[in-house]
Amino acid sequence: MKLTTLLAASISLLPAVAMAEDKGKVEGIHHWVSESEVNALKVITDKLSTKGYTWQDSAVGGLSGANALQALRTRLAAGNPPATMQFLGYEGLDWAKEGVLRSLNELYTTNGWDKALAPQLLAFVKTGDDYISLPINMHRQNWVWANKAVFDKAGIAEPKSWDELIAAGDKLKQAGVVPLAIGDEPWQILEVFEAILVDVNGPDFYKKVVIDLDESALSSEQMVDVFDKLRKVRGLVDDGFTGRDWAVATGMVASGKAGMQIMGDWAKGEFLAKGMKPGVDFLCFPTPAATPNYKFVIDAFGLFKIDDAAITAGQDAWAESIMDPEVQKNFNKIKGSIPARSDVSVEDFDACAQRSFADREAAVSSGAMLGGLTEGFAAQPQFAGVFSDVVGKFFVTDMSSNDAVQALVDGINNAR
Repeated sequence: MKLTTLLAASISLLPAVAMAEDKGKVEGIHHWVSESEVNALKVITDKLSTKGYTWQDSAVGGLSGANALQALRTRLAAGNPPATMQFLGYEGLDWAKEGVLRSLNELYTTNGWDKALAPQLLAFVKTGDDYISLPINMHRQNWVWANKAVFDKAGIAEPKSWDELIAAGDKLKQAGVVPLAIGDEPWQILEVFEAILVDVNGPDFYKKVVIDLDESALSSEQMVDVFDKLRKVRGLVDDGFTGRDWAVATGMVASGKAGMQIMGDWAKGEFLAKGMKPGVDFLCFPTPAATPNYKFVIDAFGLFKIDDAAITAGQDAWAESIMDPEVQKNFNKIKGSIPARSDVSVEDFDACAQRSFADREAAVSSGAMLGGLTEGFAAQPQFAGVFSDVVGKFFVTDMSSNDAVQALVDGINNAR
């Protein structure tokens, strides 16, 4: 057989993906660095590879995405944007105002994605008439994660109020277990604060404080009570919480060193990555609310304007990979969230995800579907920053509740 024939035969046996690698790379900045996050991202990048593109990973972890955002600013200032970037909250809308993002209308219309999204997502993936980002998931923020064996041994059931949750923590402390695993990063603390805020006072009060920034609500006795409860929660935290990453805190619950963690359902991905099963090894239940509510967070990717046809084609392939129904299903099974697409079934998801899906439907109907403050889905960044600074300082110092409320009011007024 001639050499050319042998070469042709060999090439024909190569996988299609390997032959198509010369289509180029798609570079993305994101902040998914924990084990479950990395595994979930691989679902999207594997799909991208079947389209002939190689993923160029530019992960920047830490501070709930703030470090990645700073990396993006540096890249844009240098005139060297990535092909794509992970957005939280208002970030995508802000970059769209700067004119650096592609309009995704043609992709949305061609693929019918506009009909597949839950209405509450539109405020963050669309500005004016333009779609500007691609949502891969919806996280529920207000969850409690507990070690089932630890809870069973201490005789603790799912708490129905924050007073019961704090009492359960005191019981765990007496049993020699760290009651609440958390780090001293302001965003981790703010997760707890805003859960108390809405659970104790209701969705309408949350909207007045966080969205409307109503001064009478901000300075009310209800807010003093929120900080009082947060101080009691502080008493459930061990001395080693300084510098602790959220995934490390999750690991403490998984190992039984800690009893519980208050964190979004990205924490579930860490339990699953360790081979643990909901209801068997760990428990998941919403933070205890007088009025049931659903605090949501979405991860979405925007595409930057780059004058290069090959990069644009790669961006299109990335968009199609993100919005692929099977990708949304498999990604979210690993990540711990539920699909952004409302037409993707969660019947074969775990019990935590099914509870999240059912609670989301109920919250949409009752008007208790609320954007999470911590990840930027409630207040504009300058106001969210005030909440984060004051709450974070309160948690790690002996600041009084009244002083915290006054600092919050002053900070919000200065940021207006």
